[in-house]
Amino acid sequence: MRQQIDCAVLKLPAHADWVETELQSVGGALSRIRLHNLDWSVPAEATAAEGAVALSVQAFAKSTVSLRRYDLCLVPVTIDTLGWTRQALAAIPRGPFVPMIGIFKGLRSAAMQDLLELGLADFVRQPLDPDEFRARLLAVATKMPRPGTLREPDGSPAAGWHTATTGLPAQSMSLHAERIGPRGTMSRPVQHGRSSRPVGRQGAPQYGQGGRRDRTTVQESFRLAKSQVVEKFEREYIANALASTEGNIAMAARASSKHRRAFWALMRKHAIDAAQYRTEDDEG
Repeated sequence: MRQQIDCAVLKLPAHADWVETELQSVGGALSRIRLHNLDWSVPAEATAAEGAVALSVQAFAKSTVSLRRYDLCLVPVTIDTLGWTRQALAAIPRGPFVPMIGIFKGLRSAAMQDLLELGLADFVRQPLDPDEFRARLLAVATKMPRPGTLREPDGSPAAGWHTATTGLPAQSMSLHAERIGPRGTMSRPVQHGRSSRPVGRQGAPQYGQGGRRDRTTVQESFRLAKSQVVEKFEREYIANALASTEGNIAMAARASSKHRRAFWALMRKHAIDAAQYRTEDDEG
């Protein structure tokens, strides 16, 4: 068990009237949990007329390194700041990132689910219950201190879409993906019942003179190849979905059984523009 858990708190002017009061009300339950207020500078030219939040939506994305010093990050969200929070979460790049817990006030279930799909690890609702608040913070800090990614992790679309875009049944897609090499070439089929390791004259697996070093290289090569396959699949899937709906993002997301925000985040990740799939009549 950790001696202390460092928790960053995103404090926005739009939340000044209630966040401080809520955190003070549960202060007695925060033993071994230390709160740190995030002090991010706001451009001098920013004004309240630009929206409820003057902070750039790239705030989280640009603070990837500085946030690593914390175990958690609390993100208060209200109706007024919901749009900014969605964009800020969608802008976070893939890679290790500090887990985020939302403190929701006045949000409906659809908005809560939306923020969870965009990467929040968990959430609590205002008014805060001290025991629940402490339990959720400890659970996230101990079980997932450094998740692999805050972006969409699965990249697995709906079952019905597999047949429409690839001609393969849904159950065979995972096997099909495993047989595709990092550059789209077909790899050797898996031979069940036999070891895939190279075997020497004495029947022992050979890893070369490097021993463990060679195995590490193989593992790194596997991860690289897997990431390339996943990225290629995501890019082609999103492109096919948009092409089938003539660039209609909402229809493509619905056909993929993905939330529109998550679908849009994948489009941004792979720099896919829906306009190129629209007909001239639609554009006019």
